[in-house]
Amino acid sequence: AEVEWVTSPGLVVRASLHTGSADLRMGDYYGPTVNRAARLRAIAHGGQTILSGATYQLVQDQLPDGLSLVDMGDHGLKDLTRPERVYQLDIDDLPSTFPPLLSLGAVPNNLPIQLTEFIGRERELEDVKRLVGENRLVTILASGGSGKSRLAIQAAAELSSAFPHGVFFIELAGFTTGGEIVQALTEALGLGSVTDEDRQTQLLSYLAGKRQLLVFDNFEHLRGEAKLVTEILRAAPEVKIIATSREKLNLTGEVVFSLSGLNISWDTSSDAITTSAVRLFVDAAERADPSFELTDETLEPLASILRLTGGLPLAIILAAAWVDMLPVDEIAREIEKNLDFLETEMGDVPDRHRSIRAVFDYSWALLSDAERETFTALSVFRGGFAREAAQNVADASLRAIANLAAKSLISSDPSTGRYVTHELLRQYAEAQLESDPVRCDEVKSAHAGYFADVMQDALALFPVSEQVRMVKMVEDDIDNIRAAWHHYCGARDGVGVQRMMTTLYFVHELRGWYPAGIASFDEVLGAFAEAVDDESVIAREMSRVARSAFVTLRGSPGLGAAEATVAMDSLPESTSAADRWIAVQCVAISMAYGGDVENMIATLDEAFDTYSGLDEQLWVSGIKNWRSFGAALAGDFETVDRLTAEALTVYESKDEHYFMVWALWLRGMLAVAGGRYEEAVEMYTRQVDRATSIGYTRGLAVAYEGLGEANEAAGLLDEAESAFIRSVRAAEQMGMAPDMLNLMMKTARVRAAMNRDTDAVELLAAVCANPISEKQPFTELVPIRENAASILDEVRSRIDSGVYDDALARGECAAFDSVLNELLGRGTESTSLPV
Repeated sequence: AEVEWVTSPGLVVRASLHTGSADLRMGDYYGPTVNRAARLRAIAHGGQTILSGATYQLVQDQLPDGLSLVDMGDHGLKDLTRPERVYQLDIDDLPSTFPPLLSLGAVPNNLPIQLTEFIGRERELEDVKRLVGENRLVTILASGGSGKSRLAIQAAAELSSAFPHGVFFIELAGFTTGGEIVQALTEALGLGSVTDEDRQTQLLSYLAGKRQLLVFDNFEHLRGEAKLVTEILRAAPEVKIIATSREKLNLTGEVVFSLSGLNISWDTSSDAITTSAVRLFVDAAERADPSFELTDETLEPLASILRLTGGLPLAIILAAAWVDMLPVDEIAREIEKNLDFLETEMGDVPDRHRSIRAVFDYSWALLSDAERETFTALSVFRGGFAREAAQNVADASLRAIANLAAKSLISSDPSTGRYVTHELLRQYAEAQLESDPVRCDEVKSAHAGYFADVMQDALALFPVSEQVRMVKMVEDDIDNIRAAWHHYCGARDGVGVQRMMTTLYFVHELRGWYPAGIASFDEVLGAFAEAVDDESVIAREMSRVARSAFVTLRGSPGLGAAEATVAMDSLPESTSAADRWIAVQCVAISMAYGGDVENMIATLDEAFDTYSGLDEQLWVSGIKNWRSFGAALAGDFETVDRLTAEALTVYESKDEHYFMVWALWLRGMLAVAGGRYEEAVEMYTRQVDRATSIGYTRGLAVAYEGLGEANEAAGLLDEAESAFIRSVRAAEQMGMAPDMLNLMMKTARVRAAMNRDTDAVELLAAVCANPISEKQPFTELVPIRENAASILDEVRSRIDSGVYDDALARGECAAFDSVLNELLGRGTESTSLPV
């Protein structure tokens, strides 16, 4: 900093400080601490010095004069392990202002956090990055266990800065159809299917103009559906794709990167530690036995192990797991005994394929009968499992789990207490389980029963102010819950479906996972189409009515109301009062969005009389919310005041969140109608807080809309515009197209009141040009376009006709994506709303 540089600004150096244990091996330092320091440095800018949380803890109380630390928050580093708390070191008289850190979170992504360091594929990583830079479709081709998924994920992380619209990972294992690929991709991108248009068409429309990187993992069993990749590349010229597969996709433009085993040779013992396969073995061995040391004596038998395994990462890890029980030379001898049959079975099978099979079979052969039974039972889990689940489903003791983890058959995440089985190993164990159909059915039934219990336990948290914990319970095991749901549908078990469906409905409602919810309830409708017994009919019709709500929220209230009516008429008399309450809520949603206020009020009045005897006051008060809304739409604010006051008394006594969101919203509407705008702002602000606390996206959307209405009525136009735009953003996350357009119309109305007439006309023209504007929004009794037209007429009367016509033409011709992105301040990023 003190040098007089010839050029300006001179040499600027980025630096990072991290503290931890490093391994001194043969004259150099290695290990996660060194790697972490390098990854930390990579997110800094020239002239900037940053610290890890570990270093901060050591120095925060003993800084020299003139130095200070600034908390930069948590940042994901591109090693994809845990996020790091980062601090900036500020020094007097030196620059302290820099651009945002170049961390992984700077770009939208869903790349999975990794439990171990990326080791041994640095050269291959650079090759893949280069190929992706030069081509649009790169397939990483290798057999199972080669580390192709990890390589693809790491490449995506390091390339993320080149894709401003995001990097997204789509796991295809377990899928069987192209429709499932489209569904998984839309979920990964956070899209909602908002019209009756074909979902794939909507997806391709969304991707057009995006600059994104998509990673499709495990494509080999879906090669017949690979045409979707071509369609994406044709529709979206700025999108690039990395696929991992055991077979070529055979697509035009495909560049194949064949991934072989890790480097397993070295010239001298000092070179060994830099060899990729050795580094991986040592890392895995130290996890199995922290006292493990690589010595000159172990290098020769280690070379045999690496040769026998063909350098495949998974095989190396499994071999290294035995170091706490066997010396390295014995591991080599044991592996060698089990390779011959594979090498002689098929001459055209790569050595590495035979090696991974040898490791699987060898590991299986060395398990005790009890361990085999446990390992095969654990194969029913999807997306990992908690220890309690393993104990209940697979009768797996803590010691049994620890033994399997020690042998690298499962791995653990200490931060979450969960375990996961590598997918290839899980499939291997599942095949063993399925060889005994009776036991397989027993284990899968136990798995389904356990997660049905989880759903029941989660539902019990709903009325006792534990809705955050309820959602987390479901999200942690969503893959297992979906597997249990599939099991009950396949078994035509109506009771099992009923035990899960209410919780499934509420979680999908809170999170705005409407397409996924519709798909789940569709599965029930198909499985129970011909059912006649009461339990199965209840499962079917309750699924139908839940589905109707989500169909409505996606923008088809007519279809939703029709489905809800059919379901209500078909429910048997034996349906519980609580289930009928859920049905009433879904019917009310459909009627409200469809503008059928009269029938909505009649249905709710009947429901209130029927269900007022429910033991749980909370559910009855929920009906009061909906009846209050019907009264508000009818202009009966006396009823709104009375019913919401009664309902709030119940919610506040329980410190409830979900229902209170809607009661506060109605109180805000009441205050606006009475001209009490400060009170309305208070109600809507409380609603925002409650919705935020449980991650309720739709609750946030309507809360911000209410804030906009209240501030607009009070003449606080800047605050109103900001609130409406926030509501647009929340509605977009759920793919609620009519709501988005209605909110854009209200934003334009505020701009017109600000005398920003041309801005208002352009925005209103874009709204009217969208065919969805013919629909009627949630809180209005007339179509969006009709309201927009009245504002346009008002503005036209007061500005020059030429100015008006030019603004109208610009709005009508503008791409909807660009209009929305400008409104949300996102530059060129586009939206999920189809036009």
